[in-house]
Amino acid sequence: MKRIAFYMPKHLPERDVFGAATLGFAGWAGCRTDAALAFAQQPHGIVLNGTYESILSNIPLGNYSVAIVLCGNAGGENGFVRALSQKLNCPIVGGGAAMDGDVGGLIAGGGQASVMLIDDEAFDVRVETKNIHSHVLGTYRVDFDEANPRVVAAIDGQEPRTWLNTQKKALGLDENDFEHFTLSDLNGVNAHLSWNGQNIVSGRDLEYEMVARYVKPEEVYASVFDFYDDGEDTIIFGCAGIKGITGEISAVKSLGLYMYGEICTHKAGAEFGNLMLSKITLTKK
Repeated sequence: MKRIAFYMPKHLPERDVFGAATLGFAGWAGCRTDAALAFAQQPHGIVLNGTYESILSNIPLGNYSVAIVLCGNAGGENGFVRALSQKLNCPIVGGGAAMDGDVGGLIAGGGQASVMLIDDEAFDVRVETKNIHSHVLGTYRVDFDEANPRVVAAIDGQEPRTWLNTQKKALGLDENDFEHFTLSDLNGVNAHLSWNGQNIVSGRDLEYEMVARYVKPEEVYASVFDFYDDGEDTIIFGCAGIKGITGEISAVKSLGLYMYGEICTHKAGAEFGNLMLSKITLTKK
């Protein structure tokens, strides 16, 4: 049985670990660049590492209460998470491994992804997702190249950077602020947009209908802290981009992470997104 643990990008994980790199731990300012923290609970689970295809092809029959999924920044996360959700029919949480420059970012065990299928009946499971961007402006058409669904071609029929700058200006946000203002899918799972010098790009696959959302700067800290402020039997998969606009938070008991993408369970299944908060609580019966 593998231990669940997460670590800073310069840490080299041990062979018996299921985990990934995080860009810091919530409530633990100034930790060492090679620090690692183990999860308080160690449930029984089946761990699969490898390509998306090999993982989907090798899922054993079982009665799984939840799956924790860690992605290794290989792209294609949305299709993988959707396919996995259909096969498992259970809640899914997790995120993408963080990177610090060209250091770290790999999931323990290597491969495109690592999945822990938990079938331990000794634990009650609670899964929760939060989108702090609670103010909704409306639903808009988003165009993109099918061959590259993370490059925005147009929003509401307009050049995407121009459209975004107009919305941000009306809200009093800087045009380079891609954390307080964003787009989500119709299930409320965000994309993290950015400007790469040529295009507006997304950290997750785009969809043709997306919802414009924002959070007021003064609302961020309380909303984020409230979600991270949980018990030691909880893992929080939060976005490194959210950390950037929240700053360091007060100490919490949960194992609070800052990832490069979060996997969120919603009413229709599960989705890979950005700028989200997702948690799993495993409580001993």
